[in-house]
Amino acid sequence: MTSVRGGEGPKERARKVFWAYGAFGWLVVSFVWHVWMGVDYRAAMGAEDAVPVWVFLAYDGLIVAMSAGGAVVSLATVRPWGRRLPGWLVTVPLWCGAVLLAVRGVPGLVENLTTAAGLTPYGLLGLAERPADPASGEFWTEMAINTYFFVGAVVMLPLAVLHQRGARDGGQTPQREGRLRGRRR
Repeated sequence: MTSVRGGEGPKERARKVFWAYGAFGWLVVSFVWHVWMGVDYRAAMGAEDAVPVWVFLAYDGLIVAMSAGGAVVSLATVRPWGRRLPGWLVTVPLWCGAVLLAVRGVPGLVENLTTAAGLTPYGLLGLAERPADPASGEFWTEMAINTYFFVGAVVMLPLAVLHQRGARDGGQTPQREGRLRGRRR
């Protein structure tokens, strides 16, 4: 139920706050993880990686910036200062992040689960050179990473939907007690 003023009702607000802080937490962990990867890039890249260091660091820096920006955008959906930002400045990055995490997280986890179940030993598309070894640490590390991206999609998509719904219903505009669009009552 929405309020008379066109904003969010208490239940919608509570749901949005839950998903916003969930997304914020996920993005803070991503930020810290990727800062660590940039600092300890030799361990993060692995000994056999043929990618030049500068390419890895540029990619990792992009992820650090996206994580920091996403954390700010997630908070902007539920904090008073966020209502002063242009709607597109919150909505566009929120949807971009949600879609990117869904595209990265869902297929990766589905592939890991079907491989672990023995349904797709050569990967979801069958393109692997050798069958995956579900008993290896490498497989479970990949499973943990894909699960992490899946969780990111799970927290970002509901936030994007709830924020879009709130913005459409008029919840994005700043509203102050005693004032109605700059005029006194």
